Amino acid sequence: MVLQPVELQALYCRVHRTTWPPDTVPSLHQAIRWIATLGGYLNRRHDPPPGATVIWRGFLVLHEITEMFRIFNSGP
Repeated sequence: MVLQPVELQALYCRVHRTTWPPDTVPSLHQAIRWIATLGGYLNRRHDPPPGATVIWRGFLVLHEITEMFRIFNSGP
């Protein structure tokens, strides 16, 4: 996978609005869709696949989410 485990956990928790990371690893296709959604992709039925710009924006957002995830889960 192209994502570190902490990035995947942060992504999953953000997209699903939960504090519990997933039990199984999602597919690469699903992870890219989630990242694209963070970048503004609407994921409607007739939309084309997300492009590089939307995915890049999503990765920038994911970076910030991951940093906050690390901070909040590091403990006192």
